[in-house]
Amino acid sequence: MSKPPRRRLPPEARRLEIVEAAERLINTHGSRVRVEDVVREAGVAKGTFFLYFPTWDDLLEAIRVRLVATFDAAHPLPTELEGQIDWPALMETQAAAFIDHTLSRRGLGEAVFHSDFAQRRPLADNAVLRLSAVIRAGQEAGAFGPVDPEPTARLLFAAIHDAADTIAAGAGREAAIAALLNLLRRTLAPDV
Repeated sequence: MSKPPRRRLPPEARRLEIVEAAERLINTHGSRVRVEDVVREAGVAKGTFFLYFPTWDDLLEAIRVRLVATFDAAHPLPTELEGQIDWPALMETQAAAFIDHTLSRRGLGEAVFHSDFAQRRPLADNAVLRLSAVIRAGQEAGAFGPVDPEPTARLLFAAIHDAADTIAAGAGREAAIAALLNLLRRTLAPDV
């Protein structure tokens, strides 16, 4: 019995098929996933995989870029043109959104942010840059106190990430988020 003919796809659609197959597998099975698993899941030949991704790291890079872009698209930062911004509420919303995003993509996050790959290909920390921008804008609006935005963002991101890890380990979500939000409010409170 012969195989049905493979459908022709534009290169970007075929590449996306491979990335999405890898994301499904890695999110479920973590670092045990191999090229062979991905090509089977995507229904492509191994040569097709290597046409789009010369190395496994190139695939992980594509997944990481997509994860960051997905978060940024789902949680865009507002502009003053859209109206007055409640900066403390925005910071809290961003923190909770990051936690939910991290928990829903735990296997992927481990593979692209906390593995040997992440050591070989460090990423400019989008989350820290994003938090720094919110802190600066909130300071300009008088909503946040006089903290140094970059190191404060780095420390707050560590707390946000740890809250996600704590929830993943079985801690109550509401209690962990309440403690995190209290920390955010106290850290960023304007001088009174």
